[in-house]
Amino acid sequence: MNKLYFLTGIIGPLVTLSLIFLDISISPYFSWHVNSLSSLGIHKYYYLFDSAVIFEGLMNTAFSVFLYRAVPVKPLPIILMIIGSIGLFFVGIFDEHTGDIHLTFAILYFILMPLGIIIFSLFRISRFITLYGMISALISLMVIIIGILMALKIIKLKGVGLSIPETIEALLLASWIIMLASYIIFNYSKLQTNKIILA
Repeated sequence: MNKLYFLTGIIGPLVTLSLIFLDISISPYFSWHVNSLSSLGIHKYYYLFDSAVIFEGLMNTAFSVFLYRAVPVKPLPIILMIIGSIGLFFVGIFDEHTGDIHLTFAILYFILMPLGIIIFSLFRISRFITLYGMISALISLMVIIIGILMALKIIKLKGVGLSIPETIEALLLASWIIMLASYIIFNYSKLQTNKIILA
């Protein structure tokens, strides 16, 4: 396996976040106080959001597969990350107008991806990445649970749209993936001799 395969973990999040923030910047109807990020997928520039999450779903899936092939880790966290990534892919296929279908795929990503990261972090690669993975994934879960409660109208936070917890989680997960991918690329020779795994 070539270490350049792990560029999927860097290119995917960077391209995706760039497209989403571009969409936000040119969409006057979008409000952080009212909308969810998925609202970007049902308006004039829907193709920016849809292509962004479809692309990230594909890149995350590829990155997860490469990770499993390169790192001696048990399959459970990788399976969770792949299912979450597939969920993200289908968020771009089924927009908000599809109702429960869209919501189901969004929840798959927002719940399973951080769970996969938490379990993966038990197989320590570096102290910092392990700690960051655990903390960022736990915060992601707490934030998205608040978001789900907001979506179900169980709680209401004045002036806070669902897009805010969604963006916080997306940034945390993306930063971990970029960090892990970069670490693997720069320490690939150690990985080949299994010295990269400390636990």
